[in-house]
Formats: sequence, C-alpha cells, structure tokens
Amino acid sequence: MAANIDAPTASLVAALEYASRLLPSRPDLAERQAREILAVVPDDPRAKLILGSARRRVGDATGARAVLEALARAQPRSADTHHELGLTLAALGEGDAAIGALRAAVTLKRDMPDAWRALGDQLSLAGNGEGADLAYAEHIRASVKDPLLMKAAQALCDGELAMAEHLLRGHLEAYSTDVAAMRMLAETGTRLGRYGDAEVLLARCLELAPSFTGARHNYAVVLHRQQKSAEALPHIERLLAEAPADPGYRNLMAACLASVGEYDRAIGIYDGILEDHPDQPKIWLSCGHALRTAGRRDEAMASYNRSIALSPGLGEAYWSLAKPYCSPTPKWRRWKTSSRGQASEPRISCTCTTHLARRWRT
Repeated sequence: MAANIDAPTASLVAALEYASRLLPSRPDLAERQAREILAVVPDDPRAKLILGSARRRVGDATGARAVLEALARAQPRSADTHHELGLTLAALGEGDAAIGALRAAVTLKRDMPDAWRALGDQLSLAGNGEGADLAYAEHIRASVKDPLLMKAAQALCDGELAMAEHLLRGHLEAYSTDVAAMRMLAETGTRLGRYGDAEVLLARCLELAPSFTGARHNYAVVLHRQQKSAEALPHIERLLAEAPADPGYRNLMAACLASVGEYDRAIGIYDGILEDHPDQPKIWLSCGHALRTAGRRDEAMASYNRSIALSPGLGEAYWSLAKPYCSPTPKWRRWKTSSRGQASEPRISCTCTTHLARRWRT
C-alpha cells in the first residue's frame, strides 16, 4: 500500500527534475512540462518557478513577471524565486526593483553565486561601483569550496584585505596553478588599487584556463582602469560572444570604445542598453559624454537632462550640462595641445556658474 501512495510523488519529482534539465537548452519544452505538471498539481511552487523561468528564457519577461510575483507573495522565503524574479525584472529594464529582488535572494540564501553576480551586474549598471565590487567578491566567495580559499574569500568580503592577501599568497606558493586563488588574489590587488599586479595574475590565469569567464571579465576591467582599453576590447568581444545580452559586458564595451575614440559604436551600444534598461541615470550620463565628445551637442543635452530627471541629486550631470556654456581661455587651449596629461588642469574661465545653479534649483 505504501508503494502505491509513494508512486505519484516519485513521478512528480521525476517530472520536475526533467523540466529543470530542459530549462537551459529547451525552455519551450520546460514550459510545456511545467504546464502539464500544474494541470495535475495546480499549486506546486516548483512547477510555477520553472514556468516563470521558462517564460523569461523564451523572451516573455512580462509573462514571467506575472507568474513570479504571485509566487514570491505566496513563497516569501524562497531565495530561488526572488533570484528568478530579479533576473526577470532586470530583463524588463527595472533596475531598482531587480536589485531589491536579488538582495532579497542573497539575504535568504547567501551561497548563491549566480545571484551575487547578477546583483553585481545591476549595481554596476546603476553606477554603484563600490556595491558592485562587494557583490562580485561575494560571488567569488560563494563559488569556491576549498576550505582555505573560503576563509580567504570571507576575509575579502569582510574588507580584511591584508589577511586575504596573506592567505592567498601562501596557498599559491604551494599550489602555483590554482586559477581560482589567482583570481581572488587579483581581486584583492584590485581592491587595493594595485592594478598592475592584478593584470599579471589575471593574464597568467587565462593562460592556464582560457575558458575562465569570470577571470576574463576581471582582466578586461583591470585593463580598462589602467587606460588600456584597446587591449581590453578583444576580451570583451569574447565575453559578448558567449553572452551578447549581458548588460555589464555591454556597458564595459561601450566605455572602452569611447576611451579609444570610437564614439559612434559606443553610442550605439549605450542606446541598446538604455532601450533595455531606461531607468539607469549613470548610463544616460555616460551616453551624454560620448554624444558630446562626438559633437552631437543637442542629443548630449537631452541625455544629461534624462539623467537628471531620473536622479536629481546627480551632480556630475548638472556640471556636464553646464560645460558647453564654458568659454576656455587661450591658456587652456595651449595646455590641451602642449602639456596634455603632464600638468594639473588649469582653471577654466567660464560663465557657467549661474547656469549650473539655476539647474540645481529647478
């Protein structure tokens, strides 16, 4: 009799496992399987989660949201549900809401590396570099299983950088080809501002493990921060070949293109990001910078104004709006052509103060 009672449960578990396996490669079939399960067990939360994830993966983020928001209300302690809801909200361009859902996920279940990475991407997109760095550090911590590396990762997340560096250097003396430890030591160096050291470590890491996507992303970021954007571009192109819709990769690509003077390509990428994520003031600001440098002043002004509308306290946007009203002195022009990058910037004589103050008041 017990065997007969357990048989439907075993069948349900098998059906759920099958649907989960289908999700990455065939979300359409995973959705069909989930709907078949729900026809028999209408309130099964696991099937609803698979259904929501499948809808997002086939491009119906709005449909996924309807399923997942209802599920999150019914299952408020489900970290997986909040994670999937965060990814869905990100796909809809609702960055703040996505950050909230992803924070809820990692608060409920800290060891969720994919959720930490998604949170880092959204924080980076929102211009919160410090928060993104912390989220990426948590992503590393949640990804490693070696006890010593876990201790070093915890020190990194706690801001105990000297301790993290000591543990990682000791580990690498014994295990010189441990690419996970190399990446963590590079992250420690990045947090300490030692970008050259981080670059060397990440280059070696990629020699040993060319498919190590996380290390390649870190490497591209470190190169860009050292004004080596041209060297970073091939690495970002490789990352985008694997994940063309990733907003963090796209934003980094646009920033690097702008740094090497390819403003039209950078603007095109920013436009694409803003179409998907229209509520990101820092992206509007960066797009405005590229537009202004490309000579498209009216569009730049519109971009800066949009940034201000989204974030009225964003001082850089006001200053950027005022810049076109500045009138550089001949001394400034001489400095730009003859002493570029070798002297402190001279004071610019301009009449933008009143304009800037007016913008702050309105």
